[in-house]
Amino acid sequence: MTTDEKIACEKDRFCTFVANHERYTEEEVLYLQRTIINKKLSRILYVSASLGIWSMIAAWVDLVILPFIIVYTVALPGASYYPMLFPIIWTVFNAFFKFLYVRRQLRGAVSLRDNALAVLPYAGAAFLLKNWFIGDTLLRGASLEYINHQKKQVSNKLFRKFRRQ
Repeated sequence: MTTDEKIACEKDRFCTFVANHERYTEEEVLYLQRTIINKKLSRILYVSASLGIWSMIAAWVDLVILPFIIVYTVALPGASYYPMLFPIIWTVFNAFFKFLYVRRQLRGAVSLRDNALAVLPYAGAAFLLKNWFIGDTLLRGASLEYINHQKKQVSNKLFRKFRRQ
């Protein structure tokens, strides 16, 4: 590993996780670390998690606000159809801002096509992760272990926070 890769790996949580994991051989650790750093996998994981949360928030808008607008427009006599533009505008703006977010955060780590597919409602985060896992069982295993480790850390932090209150 080059000096730059070592420095980048020390700053990267996923890379550090792999380095401190006893399950992998020295060659596997080096391979995983190079892959994580060169493909910017930690950043992709972060963006995927952000898109997942983004989709949960957007789902509330889709499930609560949009049906009320449609019912209002269709059911009330004399109501104008301008409120029906909101779902269209919401979808376009949501996709536009997701595209900009992914483009800015990943800065060339994914292709323009992958960036556009990451904008898909509810499936964008899964698409980024799926692309990450294709064809590399070692990386897939390490990634899933890291994701589980991160989930446990977040749930422990939340548990401690609620426990104090």
